[in-house]
Amino acid sequence: MLECSENLSAILENHVPPLEELKTVIEGALSANFATVFVDVRKCPDLKRDPFHQTSSGFGHRMVIAEVGGPANLTPVVQKDKIYDIETISAVCGKKNAYVFGPGAGPYPIVGRNCEMVANANLKEKQIKTVTLRNCDKSRGYISEYVSSPKFALMANLALSTSNVQSQVVYFKCEVRTGSANLTNCIRDALQKHYSGKLVSLAGFFIIKDAKTKVHIMPDFPNCPFKDNNELNEWLKYYDMKSPLICATVMHSEEADRHLRLEHTHCFSEHGDGGHYHYDITPKTVVYEGYLAAAEKVYRIDEVYESSSMKSE
Repeated sequence: MLECSENLSAILENHVPPLEELKTVIEGALSANFATVFVDVRKCPDLKRDPFHQTSSGFGHRMVIAEVGGPANLTPVVQKDKIYDIETISAVCGKKNAYVFGPGAGPYPIVGRNCEMVANANLKEKQIKTVTLRNCDKSRGYISEYVSSPKFALMANLALSTSNVQSQVVYFKCEVRTGSANLTNCIRDALQKHYSGKLVSLAGFFIIKDAKTKVHIMPDFPNCPFKDNNELNEWLKYYDMKSPLICATVMHSEEADRHLRLEHTHCFSEHGDGGHYHYDITPKTVVYEGYLAAAEKVYRIDEVYESSSMKSE
């Protein structure tokens, strides 16, 4: 295996808006896409408690993003030899004792096959409780498992902040989707419009309630390269999953000439559902409730980029 965690390509300084300003931007975006909206600035909830079950009691303090690898490690040819390590990446980012969360591709050498990941690591307390989701032969077609390894493959969008600090964050709750955009693209598009020319990166959690949600879980690796994006999309396994779902999300206002993935969100649940979030499929009943904070920097690690024919959504 080729360990790529120390391949630091760039460090990007973010524009960090005041929380009250972010509140206004997010409130405007949600109000254009949901019937009922409430946005506030408040203290982060205790993430160790139900329903989040995280290894840290809070997030957001001195937060940075580690943008690791990318979809180009999957397409057109899978880079199976590459491996990454959350502990090493945290050291590269100058945060050896950080709380780390975010979406990515799981440690297939440990799980036994290609899988999705929701990272969850409190390095200060030496506790890792990452969720992996993979396809299987069981009746519903997939399985969710915890792993205690810091390893992962292909790609991840990781938020690193001070462990066990419940900082101030932007809280939102919105109900009944009236617009066509999903929740994360709705917010990200507003960031891009409002902060044009500036890199603003957000990360956090949201809960999907009273809804069914379209997600995908990657199958095991293909035997030959992907020809185009249509073939990739046909390869993915899609499911309609039930709430509540806990989502970990990272988004950027722009790629910043470093091939940043503009938005990436993975979800998990106590009932075993989860995967890569696409959109809710019951807009008349859906409720979203979440917490977001802005990152100070982006550490671009092992930068890769896709050809135009394989550009990810």
